[in-house]
Amino acid sequence: ALRNGHHPSRYKSWDGRSMCIYLLFFLFSFTWILAVVKVLMLEKSRFKPATVVYNKLTTNVLEPQRGKYVTVDPSTALDIKKSDTQNSGGDTKPKPITLRRAQQPKEVQPVVSVTPVTPPRMELKWPPVLSNGSIPVNDGSDVMPLTGIKVPKFWTPPENVPLEKTGSKVNGVETIFLMIASYRDFQCRETIASAFSMADHPEALYIGAADQVSNGDISCTQTDTSCEEDPSQLLCKYRDQIAVYTMAAEMATGPVTARHIGDRLYRGQYFVMQMDAHCTFVKHWDTQIKDQWRQTHNEMAVLSSYLSDVQNSIDANGKSRRNTRPIMCNSAFEGIMPARYLRHGSQPEDYAVVRDMPQLEPFWAAGFSFSRGHFKVRVPYDGRQPMVFQGEEISIGIRGFTHGYDFYAPRDSVVFHEYAERSSRRKKIHMFWENSPKHQGEGKKSLMRSMAIIKMAPDIADSEWDHTEIDRYGVGNVRSVELFYKLFLIDTKNRQSVQLCPFVKNGGMHKEFQKYLRKDGLGIDYSHLENFDTSAYIEKVFESQRGPGEKMIRSAMEKNNMNSLEWALENARRIGIDKKNPDLYSEGSKKLQQLKTGGK
Repeated sequence: ALRNGHHPSRYKSWDGRSMCIYLLFFLFSFTWILAVVKVLMLEKSRFKPATVVYNKLTTNVLEPQRGKYVTVDPSTALDIKKSDTQNSGGDTKPKPITLRRAQQPKEVQPVVSVTPVTPPRMELKWPPVLSNGSIPVNDGSDVMPLTGIKVPKFWTPPENVPLEKTGSKVNGVETIFLMIASYRDFQCRETIASAFSMADHPEALYIGAADQVSNGDISCTQTDTSCEEDPSQLLCKYRDQIAVYTMAAEMATGPVTARHIGDRLYRGQYFVMQMDAHCTFVKHWDTQIKDQWRQTHNEMAVLSSYLSDVQNSIDANGKSRRNTRPIMCNSAFEGIMPARYLRHGSQPEDYAVVRDMPQLEPFWAAGFSFSRGHFKVRVPYDGRQPMVFQGEEISIGIRGFTHGYDFYAPRDSVVFHEYAERSSRRKKIHMFWENSPKHQGEGKKSLMRSMAIIKMAPDIADSEWDHTEIDRYGVGNVRSVELFYKLFLIDTKNRQSVQLCPFVKNGGMHKEFQKYLRKDGLGIDYSHLENFDTSAYIEKVFESQRGPGEKMIRSAMEKNNMNSLEWALENARRIGIDKKNPDLYSEGSKKLQQLKTGGK
């Protein structure tokens, strides 16, 4: 004011007001600038990447702790004490931090969640093997142990779909997957052609064959003329429904391995059927076998038996001439300890006493099996049992039992087997035993694994057998192995068994067990049968047969009929007359000896 020539008194009242205004403006501006700077710094530190390690997976996430490297638990919301994240002494590494569960967080913080990325499961589609013999690239493949050959992957159902709800159809007709294992068998192509020609719905039939051939052998799809020249040939007409896995016979290691590969060709068909490569079908076989399966009202039903001989079994119209059928009930132990196994012998063939449906039986047969497709998914052949020919059936059967499956003898035969004993053209067939010298000792190891899995050899130590992939090829959890052995009178410690035909053949097992079929149709409820006494049932049957059996012995002695007496004494041993009436049995034995020596 003085410089301007004014007197200070002129500004006296104004100067106080201006100073107050300047001061307030300064304070306001300074406070606002500090607030802006603080926000900017907070935001910068809030979104600086940090490294989070969890379950060996590393990822970059947004972590509000100013770029410190921290380890967090993604399953809970946590807050971190600031004092634990401060560095000291110029150390560039953070001190260990303390994590505690956040009680009442002051601000919403990002929740860290690290989830491994799993690609969606791809359902494998038909065909499992292309017409040129290769495996579809996108399907992937597995490698077989011992031989190292590549094989298709197993089919698995779509995610979140129960196996009982799976099964494809063609025009509303349930599909059938027919699995065939063929070892240098010239009849394989005949069997496939028979299946298509005799089916009511060949369009719903799919063939999966494991064809083991050498140079000069007839393959499963070999035709008399090329398909270009004659496309009407059945193997040409339905070629898209035939998948053949071809391998050199020199690489073959037995039917278990071949059927294991055959199981890998399954692609979600509604039904699955297994049999040998030298069989002949009757007309309408597909409709008939489906109808028989439905008559059980059991989703877990498996129709299985040894097949009758084809000789004189099919008439000129392709219909069956037989009114009898085999049933599985006769088995006995064989082999060398400790890997002794239960082998099914010749099975009785007779009229079916149960006529309104297939009849329950305790055992499963490899020569013929028909079931829903999920049986093959749950109970596939074990790919780690090379060089095994006997012992596979009791293994599959017991594993199937523990998964809740029930075995039935078909009421009527729909397919017949050409046995070498009665076939002139099968006298010089090849067998996989040709390869035995290359795999010495493998069969013994396989049997030990097989019997140990089903607990048939309790004296085999865990360290003595291969446990690889036991989850896939082991037993189920619906029923116990021990219950199977108890009900069907199998002594695993002493490797002894009882002939079950008196309990099975006359319908006893069917009558006593079928009534406990679950209301939802998912198998027989064996919890009602845990105290069932099979021995007592068989004893009642034998008791009813001893009277007629004693009469047969006396009649044969009176007539001096050596053959009749020999058979009567054999029957007496079977039903216990030798123990219940030893005097009569001894008299009959002496008489038989006299007849054999001419009365001397």
